[in-house]
Amino acid sequence: MVLAESGFSSPRNDAFPAGLRVLALHLMTTCCLAREALNLLRERKDGYDIVISDVNMPDMDGFKLLEHVGLEMDLPVISQFSTVTYEPLF
Repeated sequence: MVLAESGFSSPRNDAFPAGLRVLALHLMTTCCLAREALNLLRERKDGYDIVISDVNMPDMDGFKLLEHVGLEMDLPVISQFSTVTYEPLF
């Protein structure tokens, strides 16, 4: 799980088409457990801009994390689903 911290600003670049902007992150906090991430988010309510999370985590379902973030904080969440397989895909 990755939490992107606030505090980075970039000058607007008018060379990009309208509606298309580049997102650049320079400070990130990583957590192995969803509960650890929730504690950090709660302690520093204005300290993060976005949450990037896997759906499968050892201590909490990613959808439950999304529910907590949605109810307690006004942050966008990007959730991904990854799986590991040892069988050929083709």
